[in-house]
Amino acid sequence: MAAIFLLSVDRMLARRIEEAMGGRATVELVQSIEREALAKPCLIVIDRAAIPPERALSAAIGTVVESAGGRPVVLATGEMEAEPLLRAIRAGVDDVIPRDGEGPEIAVVLARLLNDAVADRGHRGRLTLVLGADRDACAMVATDMAIAGGRGATLLVDCTLPTSAAATYLDLSVDYGLASAVGDRDRLDASLLASTVARHGPSGLMLLTFDGGTGVEPAGLSPSDLAGLIRLLRGCCDHVVLNAGSLRHGGLLREVAAEADRVELLCGQTIREVEACRRLLDRIGAERERVAAMRLLVWDHLPGVLLDGRRMAEALGVGSVLALPVDRARMRNALNAGRPLAMEADGGAYMAAVRRACGGTSRNSGMDRLRRMLRVVSDFEPDASIWRLGIRGKQTNERAS
Repeated sequence: MAAIFLLSVDRMLARRIEEAMGGRATVELVQSIEREALAKPCLIVIDRAAIPPERALSAAIGTVVESAGGRPVVLATGEMEAEPLLRAIRAGVDDVIPRDGEGPEIAVVLARLLNDAVADRGHRGRLTLVLGADRDACAMVATDMAIAGGRGATLLVDCTLPTSAAATYLDLSVDYGLASAVGDRDRLDASLLASTVARHGPSGLMLLTFDGGTGVEPAGLSPSDLAGLIRLLRGCCDHVVLNAGSLRHGGLLREVAAEADRVELLCGQTIREVEACRRLLDRIGAERERVAAMRLLVWDHLPGVLLDGRRMAEALGVGSVLALPVDRARMRNALNAGRPLAMEADGGAYMAAVRRACGGTSRNSGMDRLRRMLRVVSDFEPDASIWRLGIRGKQTNERAS
């Protein structure tokens, strides 16, 4: 849990801050800042009343800021006039709270700074970014990857417009989107996130959509809002899968791609899709090494198409390739039924490839090995394979007739 270190001896002030934070952080009364205590996400509150009258406020703040190691520093003071507040900010505090303020006045400042501290220095879950020209295909692949690779609390952020394809694939009704999450950013934590976002019951996957169930693009969201929210979400979850979907802001995508643990580029075996993906990579403007670290997922892979994965990867500058074969009828049935293939006992070749992409193995790897053994036996020992399958007597009777 995050901590608030209060440089004071006033237990009433400590209790008031603790109540304002609603249990989101522990409040500790301290006389000095120990370097070991700064290892976890935290912020420091200076009580103006605890500073001796003979000591200058700016000097006291400067000493604390220097020992804070970049952690947020807040001044709790009863002097809310412009001049003393300006002196405190110039001395290095990040914000000011009224010493005798009510809970909401204190919480709105401390929660925002504490969330920033958690995003910057707290637990950071894995981040997977899915890019591509076919937005619906990207949403389906991102959903299956989030379910198949989910360990712990997993959140899927689907930025597909005008409506979320992932919500349809999961058969979920969504009423909480990115705009709402940005509005709640100052108080957003793992508990609030789990209680507000849509959740897929069978898998436990949480879903956050761009449209928030409205079917329209949210207004007033800036790229910096989204980038900051994604950093915060990583502090609330073990794994965040971001389907870029309709996002096309180059700076935002470049920042997210730079922070992502894995970037998947989904592309079909057509010149038009390769060109669309190339333009997307140009818009992002990522470094050559960053692009080379991406993985190309060849959507609806067909071995007979001459434009194979190797040629596509060379054209895009991507380092590795993984084929995703698709059974179109089965995929459409899964989408219409609202049951992701990742929830099936046997997702076929497509899910076997998705699990390999997530670093796992197919659930039916033992059955696959058995089929391969039978195939080998059938090729080299026809009689033995017939005996093992128990159908030799039937064939003998058919020949006799």
